[in-house]
Amino acid sequence: MMVDLQLPHTPLPELKFALPGEWWQVPLHDEESARASIRRLIDARVGRADEHTLLRDGMRRQLFDGLEAAIRGDGQSMTVALDVIEGVPFSASFTVYLPPLGMTPAVGTFPAEVMRVLQAGLEAMPDQHPETMIRFAATGSEALRTHHIRQVAAAGESDAGDALPTLVAQYWLTIPETKRVMLVVFSTVFVDLEQVMLNFFDSIVRASHWE
Repeated sequence: MMVDLQLPHTPLPELKFALPGEWWQVPLHDEESARASIRRLIDARVGRADEHTLLRDGMRRQLFDGLEAAIRGDGQSMTVALDVIEGVPFSASFTVYLPPLGMTPAVGTFPAEVMRVLQAGLEAMPDQHPETMIRFAATGSEALRTHHIRQVAAAGESDAGDALPTLVAQYWLTIPETKRVMLVVFSTVFVDLEQVMLNFFDSIVRASHWE
């Protein structure tokens, strides 16, 4: 059983990523600074020419949507991929969360057991987690991936015809020697390359490690 934790802060291992190519770190300590960082990124990668208006709009919608989710969920970090796919200003982003959840005290800290309880809890909430679940081993952790396609509307608009389809992949990872889990959420607009992008995200999670 999953439970909400109301415990004093205790130091936890830090999840580190070995990322291919160039990436941009978005500061999450202040929303205004985060938005300014994203605008600088878009200007640097795309420029301000009129012919790039649609591209800039798509980038803003995807990144601001991810930023709002990160701030709303008290995200630990947000990172944007640059030049990972040749000729593409950015291809994906991911945010790391530390949910205030732990497993029931009867569960030990063995990763497979912690993940078994987490998976059972997620499966008991199909309205919130209807996606296919894939489990695999990561360094020092068990990982559980779900994914779905969501529609990102332009700010202030509700017309679904103008929505931007976005692939969202969620990775739950057990934190070594604890009953806690970490959540890493990737997003990309390359929905037509769904399996390719999922394989790419899987490889990043598998290559991550704890310090």
